[in-house]
Amino acid sequence: MPRNGLVVTMLDRSKSSSDERITDGWNYSIQLNRWFLKPIGAWPWTLCETSIEKIGCMILTVASCFLICFLLIPCTLCTILVDTDLDTKIRMIGPVSFILMAVVKQYILIARNEDIGECFQHVRTDWNNVALGHETDREIMVNNAKFGRWLSSVSAVFMYSAGIFFTTIMPICARRTEIIDNETVRSLSFPIYRGLFDPRTTPSFEIAQFMQALAGYVIYTITIGVCSLAAVFVMHACGQFRILMLKMEDLADGKKRKSASSTHEERLGDIVKHHIRILGFITRTEELLNEICLVDVVGCTLNICFLGFNMMTEWEHRETLGTMTFCSLLISFTFNIFILCYIGELLAEQCMQIGAKSYMIDWYRIPNKGALGLTLVMAMSNATIKLTAGKFMELSLASFCSIVKAAVAYLNLLRTFYV
Repeated sequence: MPRNGLVVTMLDRSKSSSDERITDGWNYSIQLNRWFLKPIGAWPWTLCETSIEKIGCMILTVASCFLICFLLIPCTLCTILVDTDLDTKIRMIGPVSFILMAVVKQYILIARNEDIGECFQHVRTDWNNVALGHETDREIMVNNAKFGRWLSSVSAVFMYSAGIFFTTIMPICARRTEIIDNETVRSLSFPIYRGLFDPRTTPSFEIAQFMQALAGYVIYTITIGVCSLAAVFVMHACGQFRILMLKMEDLADGKKRKSASSTHEERLGDIVKHHIRILGFITRTEELLNEICLVDVVGCTLNICFLGFNMMTEWEHRETLGTMTFCSLLISFTFNIFILCYIGELLAEQCMQIGAKSYMIDWYRIPNKGALGLTLVMAMSNATIKLTAGKFMELSLASFCSIVKAAVAYLNLLRTFYV
């Protein structure tokens, strides 16, 4: 009895250790997603463990929507109703377009809340499966999770730093350009229609500034959250492709992965099932993100154009702070759209490599006609699934170059019209 009890205790400890590794790996891979999506109420409700957590998500969703509306409505009314010069109108269009992007992306994130939760559960299942397999597979998944986290972190650093400059530092430190009753007053980063609220005097300015800073945090976090979702999901799929290629290398004899006891038919069946599972995850991710990517592609093209115009205008007026602010925003938007195009290129390349790997392995060592099954894998890899922007444009490095060229062309047109 004592001996059996000791064995049971050791098995329980081993199982507990395995469960902890599964949870640690999954939490590590999605940790940044949780940090970015929870504050704006876009975290999947299916992953909320308690009723209090679900209620908190609902409250944060309402609060974030209110803050976005606090920016959108007064800013839009000011842009449409107030008669100003062309330079000021152009400056107003950029913030309005960015806020509209955030509104659409927030709506999609809330509407696809359940789909996001299913993708996270898929990732968790893959971590469960790898915990029962090989340490090499786990190392591959950890490395890909690290790269996805790195992309998310860099996007957050660029966006938050640029946002702090635009919504906080520039309004406080900018020159006072308006005079009321012989007193100069400060202007806000986002324009407000004075028929609703006049922020030119104290404490109205401080209240509006604080609310705009909170709302700015929300829209910047939405942008980062979308980028982090795409990076984590795509890098997870790339890691699964790497594991699949290891399985294909082991198809002939099964010695590398200690599966020699199984037949090559069983190993081939496992490869096909794994491939189908990866393709299904990519399809679900693409359906989740393609509309958001379309918003990013169109919006970033316009925003890069307007930010470039504002930066050159500030440079001509010798406004150092304004030039630095718009330059940082320009870099941030460019880097965000680059991340989406880069991971789209990386995913397409990994899909194509499966077909090449099918030929590069020792398929000729498979007895009888077992290697014929690899032709189906090759065919599926040729019909690769790619990330798209609303099904209209494939996200790749070539697409990134086209977006930048279009933004520069619009900028040149705007400069010609303005001059």
